[in-house]
Amino acid sequence: MTFAAPYLLFTLLAVPVAAIGYLLLERRRTARASAWSTRAMMPNIVRRPSERLRYVPAALMLIGLTFLLVGFARPQRVLNSVKSGATVVLAFDVSGSMASSDVHPTRIMAARNGAIQFLNTLPSKYQVAVVTFADKVNLVVAPTTNRSRVIAGLPTQITPLGGTAIGDAIDGSLAVAVRAVGKSHPGNPHPPAAILLISDGSQTAQGTKPQDAAAKARLAGIPVDTISVGTANGQVTQQQKLQGGQVKTQTYPVPVDPTTLQVVSHLTGGQFFKAFSAQQLSQVYRNLGTHTSKAKSKRELSALATGIALVFILSGVVLSALWFRRFA
Repeated sequence: MTFAAPYLLFTLLAVPVAAIGYLLLERRRTARASAWSTRAMMPNIVRRPSERLRYVPAALMLIGLTFLLVGFARPQRVLNSVKSGATVVLAFDVSGSMASSDVHPTRIMAARNGAIQFLNTLPSKYQVAVVTFADKVNLVVAPTTNRSRVIAGLPTQITPLGGTAIGDAIDGSLAVAVRAVGKSHPGNPHPPAAILLISDGSQTAQGTKPQDAAAKARLAGIPVDTISVGTANGQVTQQQKLQGGQVKTQTYPVPVDPTTLQVVSHLTGGQFFKAFSAQQLSQVYRNLGTHTSKAKSKRELSALATGIALVFILSGVVLSALWFRRFA
């Protein structure tokens, strides 16, 4: 608890002064009463409460005075509240290797189907964006709470001859997330945000190095969770037109390579997942909760302190009136 006007706490010195004054007044009253009667006659003259109850009304009033003076100093309670506006950026690898059918029906479709399951577990108030990348990065769906729009933007096609620019994908996704939640400032962190990057390999295109992009994400306080899609037996078949109209068909091995994804998730404080399942996707959502940011706010308690003070003071006044036929 803090105080907006702590210097006014010095007024609490009035409480012991009031207590001493009350004791001196009581002694004076006792002395005056003794001058007009003997101690033996007092029980026959006045019916009084027991000696133990004699100081109860005064004690209640002093407690009330203490709360009243504390209220003058404007007590405040510091509250932590979770910031709203959480955003998840789904980044999909749509390079040629994602057409491999080693994961049913294909890697890209498995990623899409898993993302739909993930969206079903995500609270409706969370914003979701969709980014695709091969050798270039594209923002397909800007952050929105419209789940239908997000699902419609999930990829179904791949870029046959495209490479994999993981570093650029992280940079692009990070820019989308920062625009959605803002930048953090001392005492005012941004709402929770996370990047969920789905790929089957390592960096094969020119551009930003994944480690450098991961360092930027860590500095921004946005974790990158990564999911590796595929197996060691993956392969794709591509057709290439030759001169004279002939078509050349060739099959290439595309084994999954999770090393880069593991490094990225580790550097950013995210988690790496080897498979795409509903259970693991729910874990991604739970992890997002650990990255929530809290905003500090102050709630003034002056009214509460004043209310408590009035309760004690009125209680003391009522008891004094009932027991002693006086208000002090």
